Amino acid sequence: MNKKSFFGNILSIFSTNIFVIGLVVISGIILPRLLSPQALGKLNTLTALTAIVYSFTFLGMRSSLIIHLGKKKFDQEQVFSALGYIFLLSTVLSTLTLIFFFFFLSTDHFSFSIILLVCLINPFEFIVSYMQGYNLARGKIENFNRLKWIPKLVYLLAIVILIGLFRLHVRGALLAIIISNLLTISIYLRISRFTFPVFKVGKTPLKVIKSLVSYGSLYALAFLVTRLNHKIDILLLKRMCDLAEVGYYSLGANLAETIWQVPIAVGVVLMTKSATHGNQKLVTRQVCSTLRVSILVVLGAAIILYAIAPQLVSFLFGERYSPSVPIVRTILPGILFFVILKIINSQFIGTGKPHLTMIALIPALFLNIILNLLFIPVYKGLGAAMATNISYFSGCFVLLLVYARTFETGLMEIFRYQKSDFNFIRKIRSKLSSR
Repeated sequence: MNKKSFFGNILSIFSTNIFVIGLVVISGIILPRLLSPQALGKLNTLTALTAIVYSFTFLGMRSSLIIHLGKKKFDQEQVFSALGYIFLLSTVLSTLTLIFFFFFLSTDHFSFSIILLVCLINPFEFIVSYMQGYNLARGKIENFNRLKWIPKLVYLLAIVILIGLFRLHVRGALLAIIISNLLTISIYLRISRFTFPVFKVGKTPLKVIKSLVSYGSLYALAFLVTRLNHKIDILLLKRMCDLAEVGYYSLGANLAETIWQVPIAVGVVLMTKSATHGNQKLVTRQVCSTLRVSILVVLGAAIILYAIAPQLVSFLFGERYSPSVPIVRTILPGILFFVILKIINSQFIGTGKPHLTMIALIPALFLNIILNLLFIPVYKGLGAAMATNISYFSGCFVLLLVYARTFETGLMEIFRYQKSDFNFIRKIRSKLSSR
């Protein structure tokens, strides 16, 4: 990473995440206002599907790029050249998987335009993620931040125009995702020196491709298991309930999930630091310290959200989404467990040990599926939230045991608060006073 401090990088990403939260919240308010619960359920089912397919067809390239560029395993030009071929492979895999789902697995009928739009989402997502991986590996946090807020801002504007003005409904929302990523790529290429991956005839870098994919495949598998734990409930809910129930559940879950922006900000920096720092004992201390602070922040936010959920949902989304309130309240413990999982997982990813996370997450996934199948027919969306809580807790508990053993720290040490944990408050005051 560059010379900017560890705390400075976290603060920079966290500040961006606050802005991103604002954009996501505004989009999250406008979208349910423009779409019925049934349409919102259909949209979230389609985006959950693309997210799951993305998780394994992306081949773990962002994490693999951080490892290869951060540790300088190959020349940058060779890596970019190999990335062009990998992008083509990922695009073909993603498109074929989605087409197979729509024509052979789905029990619903989708129009050609919906299928086309869904298939176009992931290729642009791939490119944005390549750019993010490159900037994280080079410690260019400012550029990484741009790649987070620009697509959210464009998406917000696009849904207002395409759904609010042109009444394109679900098609408009899918098109907004594509436009936001496409414009982000165009804008970023203009303001940065990022070299787009190119093909070189007769110079296929097979060794680099093999290295990128072999490293990335482990990350892809770990990412797939994590993403399935996060999204499988929506697909199962769609199978066993109507689209309105999916809409209520997805809105409630999305609202609750806004409070985990802290571990996302911290996890990104910790992953990059783990990949580029030689002293893992120091990284472990920082991981545990930031985990302890994040738990307090998220716990406080969860208590507030629990208290004001009925008024907040009614004010932001209208009375028709009131069935989302119990879901918001029920899923909050699962969000806290996911925070712990997200932060400690960052060190596994950064040190090239994603396979260890699967020791915890694969059993949690099977538990998640079984509990969803048992709870959803009885409790519907509330059952999916209960299943999420239990599976996240089990995955979090096992991963903590694996983490303590792998990085040689006591389980109680991870949660023992220290005065130094709160030094960031003094640093924030110092930064504010210096302005």
